[in-house]
Amino acid sequence: MAEPDAGPGPGDPCVRLLLIGGDAESANRIRAALAGSTSMAFEVTHVARLAQAQDHPDAKAAEVILLDIAGRSHGQDALTQTRLRFPRIPVVVLGDEDSEAVASRVLQTGARGYLLTREAGTRLLVTTIGNALESHRTIQQLNAARERARHLASHDQLTGLANRALFHERLSRAMASARRSRRKVAVLYVDLDGFKSINDTLGHAVGDGLLRGIARQLRACLRETDSAARLGGDEFALLLAPLDHDEEAQRVAERILRGVGQPIPFRTRSFSISASIGIALFPRHGSESEDLVNKADTAMYHAKERGRNRSEIFDQAMNASVLRRASLESGLRTALESQALVLHYQPQYDVRRERIVGSEALLRWNHPELGFLQPSEFMSIAEETGLIVPIGEWVVRQACLQNAEWQNLGYPGLRISVNVSSQQFRQPGLIEVVGSALEDSGLRPENLELEITESSLLDDVEATVHTLLELKRLGVRLSIDDFGTGYSSLAYLKRLPIDSLKIDQSFVQALATEPADATITETIVRLAQGLQLTTIAEGVETLEQLLALGSFGCARMQGYLFGRPAPPRTFLRWLTRPPFRWLKGEPGGPS
Repeated sequence: MAEPDAGPGPGDPCVRLLLIGGDAESANRIRAALAGSTSMAFEVTHVARLAQAQDHPDAKAAEVILLDIAGRSHGQDALTQTRLRFPRIPVVVLGDEDSEAVASRVLQTGARGYLLTREAGTRLLVTTIGNALESHRTIQQLNAARERARHLASHDQLTGLANRALFHERLSRAMASARRSRRKVAVLYVDLDGFKSINDTLGHAVGDGLLRGIARQLRACLRETDSAARLGGDEFALLLAPLDHDEEAQRVAERILRGVGQPIPFRTRSFSISASIGIALFPRHGSESEDLVNKADTAMYHAKERGRNRSEIFDQAMNASVLRRASLESGLRTALESQALVLHYQPQYDVRRERIVGSEALLRWNHPELGFLQPSEFMSIAEETGLIVPIGEWVVRQACLQNAEWQNLGYPGLRISVNVSSQQFRQPGLIEVVGSALEDSGLRPENLELEITESSLLDDVEATVHTLLELKRLGVRLSIDDFGTGYSSLAYLKRLPIDSLKIDQSFVQALATEPADATITETIVRLAQGLQLTTIAEGVETLEQLLALGSFGCARMQGYLFGRPAPPRTFLRWLTRPPFRWLKGEPGGPS
């Protein structure tokens, strides 16, 4: 004799069922049928009418609804109202019409199953409810997957912001709405300053963490009606809509600049960065979304050219500047191969020894159409595109070869100084580049001086000290360029294995007119003497500046007073006849 089926155990599912319709007797029959299940347990809440279910405390917790429409003439309407009030809960219908047409209409209205009341025994009732729950879960999963796919297609995966396509869609809608309401829309194009160097030197994990932090800060600066997007890389766009005044966009840009400048924690460290922002306004600057974004992008590049960490509103005059920049970027990519980059050399003069003791190698671009271009006209492009690294390697090699040639012509001890960009300094291959340049040229290491800007040394103290020590092991000299313009502490300075400080020309040029600059300059010279470092003053143009620096104890100088940057052949001639000389025991001007 077979054993009776045991009821559901403690591990079996318990389904919360809301029974709507029918009287107490029919509800008891349903409870009895469900109680006979051996695979599922049920908690049944019964209400006679749909209106009672709306406020019932157990209705919202229901996982499935059993709707009894037996004997109702408007059962289809009851199902429709139930679906409207409980759209997220699957519904199984109990009816008394044995008709395929009725069952089909019920299922088309959204029910997950249809049962005849007289056939609603334990097995069929439990099976139908189970199938309804399973099909509902499957549909929910499919809907969730479709929603995720839609989100991935329209959002940036790293930051969660809208992507370019969604941003343009939102911008088009905002412009259409603003056109009807006669209000304004602003697009802010945000580009991070110096992000590429962070990504290259500290790794993509740090870069990605920084981008997520920036995205959070951008969101914090916006209203509910505004929108933010990541367009790619380190470029973001913001949609401000609606606006009443142009000045509102500028105020948001200022908030963003302050927010982006705040340290962003990542793992055990924090990072700070700045941004350049371009602003374009509808309808003032364009009537199409693509045009508005392009003009905001143009204004952003103008902000970078004017010093970064700032915002600019689009102006028609910017177009010419952007076209020029695009042309320069295209030409710079082939300038090395076409030998259009050249080095000029500016004398470094020792006023006590009355002769040229070294030179600084300064880059020039012999552009086929624009002539010789100064670094200020193209170095920012080189930094943003990453071309600064191969260009810097070429400069080190070429300067070593040139100085070795001068040494072989009878000028031993002549020192050459080369600027090392912050990106190049953080490259892991810098030591190999310098070592190879020395070996290939045959130049003695002590005749090469690498100039590193003060700001380049402040990011990672341990890594900075390690790199400088590796360079010192090669035997080269090290100098801090533009000293006094950064924020180095004395405790930090004494740790660095450097040989000289280069006094920034902004202090030198105001020696005769600004007592504060004279005091700072004298302090730098005294500081260097106390640390047994050499000083060299750059930007010396007048005899008054020379005499003031000499009185402070600074003997090595560089500037137009001693000669402008010149080609190698001219500099070689200066080694025997300097542009500056002392006349009859008195200082004389350039000859």
